[in-house]
Amino acid sequence: MQHSAKHFGRSFAIVGALGLASALALSACAPKPTARSGSTESRAASPRQAPTLRLEPNAAEEERLAIASEAAASADYATALRIFRDLLAENPTLVDAHAGMGSVLEEQGELELAESSYARATRLDPTNFMAASGHGRVLEALGQFKLAVRAVQRALVARPADVDANLAMARLLLATGQAEGSIAFAERATRLAPDNGFAHLALARAYSRVGRGRDAIRQYETAVELIDPPADVMLALINAYGEEKRFQEAANAAEALTRTSPSAAAFERHGWALFRLGDFDGSDRAYRMAIELDPAYWPALNGVGVNALNLWIKNGRDAKDPLRDEARLMLQRSMRANPDQPKVAGLLLKYRL
Repeated sequence: MQHSAKHFGRSFAIVGALGLASALALSACAPKPTARSGSTESRAASPRQAPTLRLEPNAAEEERLAIASEAAASADYATALRIFRDLLAENPTLVDAHAGMGSVLEEQGELELAESSYARATRLDPTNFMAASGHGRVLEALGQFKLAVRAVQRALVARPADVDANLAMARLLLATGQAEGSIAFAERATRLAPDNGFAHLALARAYSRVGRGRDAIRQYETAVELIDPPADVMLALINAYGEEKRFQEAANAAEALTRTSPSAAAFERHGWALFRLGDFDGSDRAYRMAIELDPAYWPALNGVGVNALNLWIKNGRDAKDPLRDEARLMLQRSMRANPDQPKVAGLLLKYRL
């Protein structure tokens, strides 16, 4: 969050006079016209000129906005919000104050309130980058992706070369099923910031969605080098290797991940890759390591269960074979951990486990 009032965005649009006319009452002490004067004219009231409200802060407001920004930077949110509210009480069209309030409320996790503040700012000045980009962020966090797209579009009109705005648009288009459009913004982000790992990650995800597996792998491999820690990116890379049937590379990457960032997910992916390579003993060991780390990790429970089931079938399906009991136990444990698994339920029914 940018806390300097200078960064709250500058609008060069000026709101015109509001046309609020207030008539001056005639003085009770004023002499009434008489027949002697012969005057039939009444004294006309002179209207008081309505104050012009401004989107852009004056010098005094700029100073108070700077104080609010410093308070927000120091996590003194109460002071920042008080100053913003005082400014808006005096000038309700001060865009920087609305955007500043949105920024502080967003930082506090008050996303609905932040959305309202950002929305007011963008209604007053659709070209204000801070307001538009902030509005897009909170709408995305609230799951309102289509509205977020519109907000980020406004931000990109203001700053087409902003990396974060391009990444936001790439994410949002991917989330709304527009993968081809997502690619264009992710590619632009990587050109603008070649060392930004998240730009390469966004591009990898978009490539993967449209079936460009090899291109996705190259971008995942770059992202792994740039993002720290890389564990989640490594998992995505392992899956991308699998999509391209490059199981040995998937196994190598998963084994490396189990050493650098051991987790149930890492060992499960290692077990899965070894299974696809036909190394069933190694696969079973990796799956069991995953279960040791997380007894409820249902993908690994499925792995042990399916390995046992396959071996039981290969051995002739003896009803007294302990492998049958192990397959049943593991698959049932998996179903308890995640009941929404129709394929696993089908295996239990098919083999009467």
